[in-house]
Amino acid sequence: MIAVATFTDPRPTALSEERERALMEKHRALIEALEEFEILDVNAELKKYEAFEKGENFGIDSKEEVLEAARIVNSKDVSGIILGLWHWTESNLVTLLAKETNKPLLLYADDDPAWAGTTCITSVGSSLWESAVNYYALHHTRLKGDVGKVKAWVRAVEAVSKLSKKSLLLWGAPYTLGMEHLMDDLPRLKRFIGDFLMLDQYLIVRKADEMLSDEKLRIKVEEFYDWLTSKAKVKFDNVMLTQEALRRQIAIYLATKDIWEQYKSEVAGVSIKCQPELSEIYGVTACLIPALFPFSLDAKGEKPIIPATCEGDIKGTISSILLFYLSGKPPLFGDIKYVDDELVLIANCGASSLYYAKLSENPEENLSATTIQGQCQGKSGGALTYRTPKTTLTIARLIRIDGEYYLLYFLAEGVEITEEIEKKLKWGKQWPHTAVKNPLDKERFIAVMGANHLSAVPGDYTTELRFIAKLWGIKAVNLADKEQVEGLLEKV
Repeated sequence: MIAVATFTDPRPTALSEERERALMEKHRALIEALEEFEILDVNAELKKYEAFEKGENFGIDSKEEVLEAARIVNSKDVSGIILGLWHWTESNLVTLLAKETNKPLLLYADDDPAWAGTTCITSVGSSLWESAVNYYALHHTRLKGDVGKVKAWVRAVEAVSKLSKKSLLLWGAPYTLGMEHLMDDLPRLKRFIGDFLMLDQYLIVRKADEMLSDEKLRIKVEEFYDWLTSKAKVKFDNVMLTQEALRRQIAIYLATKDIWEQYKSEVAGVSIKCQPELSEIYGVTACLIPALFPFSLDAKGEKPIIPATCEGDIKGTISSILLFYLSGKPPLFGDIKYVDDELVLIANCGASSLYYAKLSENPEENLSATTIQGQCQGKSGGALTYRTPKTTLTIARLIRIDGEYYLLYFLAEGVEITEEIEKKLKWGKQWPHTAVKNPLDKERFIAVMGANHLSAVPGDYTTELRFIAKLWGIKAVNLADKEQVEGLLEKV
């Protein structure tokens, strides 16, 4: 929920019916423009519409009203506050609200020269800097006449708020295969995230074995097997992908989903370590998890989209969740498999969200564009193969350098994976591949990249990511901006 509160000039001699009517109309227009979001109309809660009908001010104009407004905001699940500063108000009123609520703040006025919105925003903003009563007062956002950016700010604030209340569910403790960048400062990450649930992969193995050995439970596996093999193309090779290996992969997925069901109300996203405990020791890769968790359908029917990553990648999971909260789309997750001056290839080691097989809102079309075939690594199992159609993607990655977090991002132009590109693939050819134009050259891209994994969603959410970085107090680095890239590289 986002609160909207409009202020006005408290001086009795400044009372103007025309001004207050204008403030009320602007306040209403902004709320109507934000109809896609849940809005708390603070002025309505304060009975200010009725007050205007009685010849009184519509805007908030006293410390008593500010304290009541704060009480109302604090009694609701408010993620942030938009302050309507369409004309003059006394800055200390806004400072008091900022102090009493401690919520993200957006100072906003339209671009109407008839009223002193610019004067008010600069006065209030300067006072918030001067007083610095809390983090959000010091790091507030100012916008004028750009409702599109207001919506981006709202999406960012809502995403940050949701993540702050949710947990990450990690099966198997990082780090995987000796990759230190998958380790993290979990207590510090609680600035961003509610909590971490860390479960051993043995829970999955035990439950999967029960499903395969118990005649009644195995029915679920068989039903899923029949559904999957009827919806996607399957190429059994009797070496890596056997019928029994696929059934074991299905059992792993069903076991993982059953465990997730116990925690689903508090979990924002999941990660599976997989290697080497599942892929080598248990003997089958867990590829159906990154394929189907961030997908809207499985054998049981429609299901929620659950951001999922591999190898216990905490920062990658956070990146995927943010993109999901901003877009509502299944997030893509994968390795940076190849980079040259023109191209970046993203291909996860066995599976990524099946949504990207066709980018269709009909999940069955995405399934039909997927081929399951033998993996190139692990003891056995199938990889889920597709080539993402050409599209525009927002790509993001949270990284850490010497203990400090940075949010890397760029708006990526999709590239068709041509026959020429396809012929050059060998290792991991069975994996799902996504190609985008390199926003840099290969040397700079490799130099600045603080991970071997990236997350992505269709559409442009770059403005939202910049707002998120500001809300978190970390640096956002646009890889399409060479100056920003060079600034980060100077630190290393």
